[in-house]
Amino acid sequence: MSVTIPATEPRSALAPGPVFSRLIRSEWAKLRTVRATVCCLLATAAVAVGISVIMATAIDKEGPQPIGQLVINSHIGYGVGQLAVVVLAVTTIGSEYSTGTIRTSLTAVPWRRPWLVAKALVTAALVLVTGVLLSIVCFAVEYASAPAVAGSVTDPSVVRAVLGGGLYLSALAVLALAVGAILRSTVGGIVVMFTLIFVVPTLGSVPALSRLAHFLPGSLTPGSAGWTIMQPGPMLGGLGPWAGFGVLCAWAAVAMAGALYLLDKRDA
Repeated sequence: MSVTIPATEPRSALAPGPVFSRLIRSEWAKLRTVRATVCCLLATAAVAVGISVIMATAIDKEGPQPIGQLVINSHIGYGVGQLAVVVLAVTTIGSEYSTGTIRTSLTAVPWRRPWLVAKALVTAALVLVTGVLLSIVCFAVEYASAPAVAGSVTDPSVVRAVLGGGLYLSALAVLALAVGAILRSTVGGIVVMFTLIFVVPTLGSVPALSRLAHFLPGSLTPGSAGWTIMQPGPMLGGLGPWAGFGVLCAWAAVAMAGALYLLDKRDA
């Protein structure tokens, strides 16, 4: 008597996928109930707004202030505040691996790719809203401190630069989450992101290491390129606002593609 063993079906064919909106709700419930989420967002707000207040009160302003400069000043705090966003995004996925809850998550939701996409979308949406609100508040602080302003707040480049704070932090959060998923480590993800945002551009500007700029120009690193969306005009590297933001999005897309591939191939 012979026994026929059915061929093993791919994971995606075992059962129909979940309703994506349920994944979104599930990941939102997890994200908003984690203490680290509140702490990181409060840290971002404290640094961004705090530095804006310092800039507004410490700099002597005489005569009409160019509105473009006020926009630039309002985003100085993002240079430090973005680290809290990186920590939030990396922790969102890294904590699942460090605590072992990744097994529970993937048992409850065996459709791995939609699960990771839902986690990235929820994180990005939360950071986007937070970033836009903070950017508006920081700009309002700078604007209110100026004795007079040369320029209009309705100028398209000003509106884009002010709202760009949310876009920048949101795309950066997706990149950080993807890096954390690839490395399956919170500490590793934070170190890699810190290196990409701060160390690599700095090394490229050191004369003795200037050859590094031929392989990875500072203007094409995710932090430097994405920062252009928050500037009224082109950065020193020559990238326009949307071109620079596109570079950051490309980094995030490539990292997320790698994270999705590895998530499906590796054991939890």
